[in-house]
Amino acid sequence: MNESNLAMLGGIVDKLALIKAQIADLKLTETQLKQDLIDSGFASIDGTLNRAAISECDGKTSVDWKKIAEKFSPSRQLVTANTTVGDPYFTVRVSARKS
Repeated sequence: MNESNLAMLGGIVDKLALIKAQIADLKLTETQLKQDLIDSGFASIDGTLNRAAISECDGKTSVDWKKIAEKFSPSRQLVTANTTVGDPYFTVRVSARKS
């Protein structure tokens, strides 16, 4: 990899970081706007072009199957025989540089 390619990739890093910061700001604004609508107490609200429907939903139910299975003390062989591994994948983390 030569210096010009590295400099171009550095620009991509900075652009990605900027976009991620903008997304974080937008998500915060989205959360605040949704809360304003929820706090209104109305079931639906019409805008000029859009309508929002506000409904209360039951909480998510989840079962800790791992904890239940461990109560039965399965052998390592049984656990291994029933364990799958997903395909490898890439991840990109962006953080501010320390100067």
